Amino acid sequence: MNELFLKIVNMTISASWLILAVLILRLVLKKAPKWVNVLLWGIVAVRLLCPFSIESALSLIPSAETIPVGIDMETIPAIDTGIDAINSVVNPIISQSNTPTVGASANPLQITIATYANIWGLGVVAFFAYTTTSYWRLRRKVNTAVLLKDNIFQSEHVGSPFVLGIIKPKIYLPFQIDGQDLEHVIAHEQAHIRRRDHWWKPLGFLLLTLHWFNPLLWLAYVLLCRDIELACDEKVIKALGKDQRADYTQSLLACSIHRRMIAACPLAFGEVGVKERVKSVMNYKKPAFWIIVVAIIACAVVAVCFLTNPTASREIAMKGHNVSDLDPQQIVSAIAKLENLDDSSLLCVHAGNFSVSLTSDFDWATSGTVSFFFKKKQQTYSAQLRMFLEENRFSVTNREVWVEQDRTFKLQSYLEALKFLPKEQIRQMTPHAGRYVVNLLDYGAPGSYDRVITYTADGVGGIDGWYIHLELQPLYETNGSYNGTGKESI
Repeated sequence: MNELFLKIVNMTISASWLILAVLILRLVLKKAPKWVNVLLWGIVAVRLLCPFSIESALSLIPSAETIPVGIDMETIPAIDTGIDAINSVVNPIISQSNTPTVGASANPLQITIATYANIWGLGVVAFFAYTTTSYWRLRRKVNTAVLLKDNIFQSEHVGSPFVLGIIKPKIYLPFQIDGQDLEHVIAHEQAHIRRRDHWWKPLGFLLLTLHWFNPLLWLAYVLLCRDIELACDEKVIKALGKDQRADYTQSLLACSIHRRMIAACPLAFGEVGVKERVKSVMNYKKPAFWIIVVAIIACAVVAVCFLTNPTASREIAMKGHNVSDLDPQQIVSAIAKLENLDDSSLLCVHAGNFSVSLTSDFDWATSGTVSFFFKKKQQTYSAQLRMFLEENRFSVTNREVWVEQDRTFKLQSYLEALKFLPKEQIRQMTPHAGRYVVNLLDYGAPGSYDRVITYTADGVGGIDGWYIHLELQPLYETNGSYNGTGKESI
């Protein structure tokens, strides 16, 4: 439930950027055909419906996943909005109030997110209950409707014309409409059916049901209903003269009375925004060809820029310059996310990795590289975690097909072995060392000689067997260069 809720939240955040873009375009493209606005809302629907998206350098979505799906399990929870200014303000608040305490049975965020997920679920159930109830009540009201012709019915319980039904839609009209008004109203409702508007409104309400907590979705739904009506009016009046349009607006006004019952049912298609529609009909002018071309290009640009996700950054911020500042879990989680791995423990290292150079204070002496590999879809890939000291960042190279190794260690365990190096004991054993070179070894436990230190994250102490075996070689400065004897390795 938590994972589903967070996916919905991330989808609604991404779609919100698109909604804002559509709101701006609706103002810019005022002279464009009204169906263009409906098309733009269709692009929003695609963004809300698709659980995945293609990456593109042209994407204007700041972040593909603002809230990590596994944030409730992280020791230092953080979000990534794609906007550094927001991250720098929000993340310290999140981490301070939600960092798990030692011995706690659950992370604070697990409880918080579970609570929000339950509230969201109750809201979705309430919306479905409302839809079902309102549809059932409306069906009861039109049970006694009389067939006029084809799929058109009249009823004494209907105050305003509307379309009801998705598979076989029917038009319901009040008895008091007749003459020219009846002709215009039928033309309008039939245009709705030809345009498949009786599909788009229920789809819009379904998306609103899933994203009911987003106020921008409420605004989008209201505007969608209005834009559908404007587009339908435009379709009908194209062939009408000015006088006929005036008659058409009179029909709109006559049908706008007592429409409350229809508006209450999301599956019924009634008349909305009559005042705006009357103005639109009377001021209608056939759009110029170049305006239509510009509008189509604008829709295409919006689709490319907002239906795609930004290319995932292959950079990870460094935390300090000392080996103890490493955050192994954050690093492997970031790499796993980049490579779309469900389990970060699949990231492994092998013996013979690159050497790591440290100063006598265990700061990074130089920029370094850690090679790692992982298996995905029956194929083994290799990549590198490169450290750039001057730029204060890690960078992950693109993966390449690689030969699987027989002897492997978890990348996280290797980084933890570096992070928790027993500094004081090493200094005592090498009081004059100027630098250290650390290598990962492949063979088992060393022989019983003095220069052996066993340690865990809790400090120096005996362990049952060897998990990660490192060799640390002290170097001494001589004439501006660092050299080691080889005999003093730890």
